Amino acid sequence: MQKEVQPEFRHFLNDDAIPWGNLIKAASKRTKKDIGPFEAFTDAAIELASKESMKEKSNPSIIRMGVEAGLLRGRLAECLFISDGSNDPDILSLRAICLFVLSDTKEIIEALKIMESIIGAESPPSHHVKLSTVKILLAAAERDTSVITCIMEFDNLLEAHPEQVENPTIETMFALYVVGFLLREVGQLDRAAHIVDTLEEMARSRNHRMILALVENLRGNICSFRGEFDRAKEHYLRFQSASAKLSFSLGHAMALNNLGNLMLSMLKLEEAFDYLDGALDLMQVEYGKIMPLTNLGELSIIMGRYEEAEKYLTQAIRIDEKVKRGVLEPYTWYAVLLTKTSRYPEARKYLKKAMAMAKSSEKPLEQGAYLYAMGVYDTSQHKFEAAIKHFEKALRTAKENNILELLVHAKPQLARMYVESHSVTQDPEDIISAAYHIGDLIQISKEQGLQDLYAEALLLRSDIMKLAGKKLEAKGDLERAMSVASFTGNSRLEEKVGVRLKEITAPEAQAMEMDREGFSKAIDRVSAFKSAGSPKKVPTPTVSALIAIDRISGLPEYVYYFDTKVQVDSSLVSGFVTAISSFTNELMETQGLLRSINHEGFALIMEHTESRTVALVASEETFDIRYLLREFSQKFDEKYPAPKVSRRIDSKDYNNADDLVMQIFAAAMGTRET
Repeated sequence: MQKEVQPEFRHFLNDDAIPWGNLIKAASKRTKKDIGPFEAFTDAAIELASKESMKEKSNPSIIRMGVEAGLLRGRLAECLFISDGSNDPDILSLRAICLFVLSDTKEIIEALKIMESIIGAESPPSHHVKLSTVKILLAAAERDTSVITCIMEFDNLLEAHPEQVENPTIETMFALYVVGFLLREVGQLDRAAHIVDTLEEMARSRNHRMILALVENLRGNICSFRGEFDRAKEHYLRFQSASAKLSFSLGHAMALNNLGNLMLSMLKLEEAFDYLDGALDLMQVEYGKIMPLTNLGELSIIMGRYEEAEKYLTQAIRIDEKVKRGVLEPYTWYAVLLTKTSRYPEARKYLKKAMAMAKSSEKPLEQGAYLYAMGVYDTSQHKFEAAIKHFEKALRTAKENNILELLVHAKPQLARMYVESHSVTQDPEDIISAAYHIGDLIQISKEQGLQDLYAEALLLRSDIMKLAGKKLEAKGDLERAMSVASFTGNSRLEEKVGVRLKEITAPEAQAMEMDREGFSKAIDRVSAFKSAGSPKKVPTPTVSALIAIDRISGLPEYVYYFDTKVQVDSSLVSGFVTAISSFTNELMETQGLLRSINHEGFALIMEHTESRTVALVASEETFDIRYLLREFSQKFDEKYPAPKVSRRIDSKDYNNADDLVMQIFAAAMGTRET
């Protein structure tokens, strides 16, 4: 009989409560219909458990086997049906895994309450481990900081009861999978990799093929976080293949979804679309279709396929309204679609719905999605000041909550908004601002090792340089983009840059003409970026001094020394900044484009406001330190407005400015020598 029972279920063999003869006979009938042995056995186990669950006194062993079989096939709705009403800890812990996958925290709490009321000091160790597992799932689903305590409790239990490691249950292995995923999310990749190795050993000891498939998924997640996209793709493809062999449709859908998101990290939109479309076809849980539909709608908008976008997004909204989950993104992207197709009254209607949802949401990404959609709408209406406020709020949300995806989306949209504004106002400062935000995008992509994004951002800045009449700068950006595209083997981008390089060497009038429609499409393409993980941590530079300089007189107004051992002559720095700015203005015939000077362990970073240049002396330039300097410059201007009449600078005018420095640069100040 052992040969007929699939290896994942052999831990049930000593349980006489299971009618093995009937189960094997039912599975055998299915194999005769060209159904594989694994699929046939799990189908039979699910059917047997479904019938058993409808009895007044059901057999918990049969129910547990049926739920395990349902989990291995990703048939979550049947798992919940079979396990409904059970007070058995073994069944409740499996039910909690289903609920975790469905993000149903309310029901996980109910399962946990029942388990806590049943499991006591005299309960077997396996029940305590399973209780600990459910606590981890709940904390992870709620993104609660208590997950750390739950993981520690789980580790202690496994150490105290090594038999739970030597003969692991599916709950123990799934809990390790979740722990590995959480470690990867917070950037602890070495620890996550160690967890994966342990999990693989456990799964091989049980010959548990679904967990082995999930191991490939987690390895792909870790590689994608590290920027090892080719290796990540290999792992995801193995995950896809293993899931297909097991008829594990949920795993197959997860693999395709991850491959799609990986392609978006590399801005390969067409490949991403195909993978995401395949994931949607395999998704059996209705609630689970909302985000694939939304992602396909978003991609369709970006690719200019508006009719398809409408189909995907309206379907996502219908499902959300039916299941009442309140997922905000389909509403915001539908508002963006309505804006792009000039259906402004309808766009306002959906933005109003999205605003109500964003106000009640505790998810920063959803709040940022609403602000992003509002910025797009305001830009279309030429309400540029309102657009700036919304995009800037989205940026602040992204920065405060470490959301790389939102950061990358907002920066190019701000650049587009300033280019749109320039077409109306002809104000050269708009071009400077557009270049500023794309410059930040270039810095972010370099720091995060996102080569394809880096090349696309260089291409965008070359367009802005053309608009500014800066042929040499535009050509330089194109040449760097070509170098990166060649290095990454991005033939589409190589061809695109090649065309631009030919244009830039053409007769002057043609060479310096900006293709506004092409620029807008390129902005959309960059805005399709999805992060493969949380942003990589970039070491905080050492900061030495901050100097606020009056732009008219060139004199230093305020100086702060982060490190008292390093004294920088503020007059010397202000004189240098004034001189180099004058030289740049003469050379480039415009103001404010000089943002930094970098030289071997030294960086002079500058932010220009209407009345001041604020310079920061640091060991190097990073996006984070640039962001802090910009925050300080804006708040410093608000708190200490420049005098309308020229007069002698008095340090007393800047009382409490040190507090503002400490408030904004707290993290950077932690790096100074003491």
